[in-house]
Amino acid sequence: MAAGLAHEIGTPLNVVTGRAELLASGKLDSKATRVSAQAIQSEAQRITRIVRELLDFARQNTPQRSCQNLNELITTTRELMETVAIKHHTNLHLSLPDSQLSANIDAGQIQQVLTNLIINAIQSAGNDGNVTITLTNAERKTPGNEGGTNNIYRTVIIADDGEGISAEDREHIFEPFFTTKDVGEGTGLGLSISHGIIQEHGGWIEVESSEGQGSAFSIFLPASANANQAGENDPLEAV
Repeated sequence: MAAGLAHEIGTPLNVVTGRAELLASGKLDSKATRVSAQAIQSEAQRITRIVRELLDFARQNTPQRSCQNLNELITTTRELMETVAIKHHTNLHLSLPDSQLSANIDAGQIQQVLTNLIINAIQSAGNDGNVTITLTNAERKTPGNEGGTNNIYRTVIIADDGEGISAEDREHIFEPFFTTKDVGEGTGLGLSISHGIIQEHGGWIEVESSEGQGSAFSIFLPASANANQAGENDPLEAV
């Protein structure tokens, strides 16, 4: 993680230092001065974004949960992502059940996870690609507890028909600073943060992907309070 942080911040700092030295030399004309100043501003904003995401990753905030309508939350998030999809010429689809599905969640944190995964899917799908957001119920055992009983989980699946993820990369995608994106397009912290948020909610994320055949990220959220939510006594309505 330290090596990743050094790389992510070191690269833009080198640009800032180089451009600042050019400005300090006094040898640049007005146009070159403006270009160097813009480069410094851009790289400084990149460093700020990295630091902000690192703080998000490091914070161990307890989710402020309440019973939330997942249909509405996903619809709102999809609307917010429409501009990003249009920019990338990607088709954004929504598949929701007729009935309302609720879960005991921190709406802001879950929206952060959804936004992150949808942006990743849009970038992967690209021009004329498709991203589908599906909400459903799934009866599953908690990973690592195959001998236990099945529970109902609200399941959000974000699938794209993009380039997919190699088997080698899938083993590392939730590690801090691991990214397959081009320089400047991502810090590699988004999936780590998302993974932590879902774990704090008593759920997990699964990934299915094959190179050239797209990817599907499935978020599993408990449909009712579990052991990880021992202090929360408000029962969820079975909807």
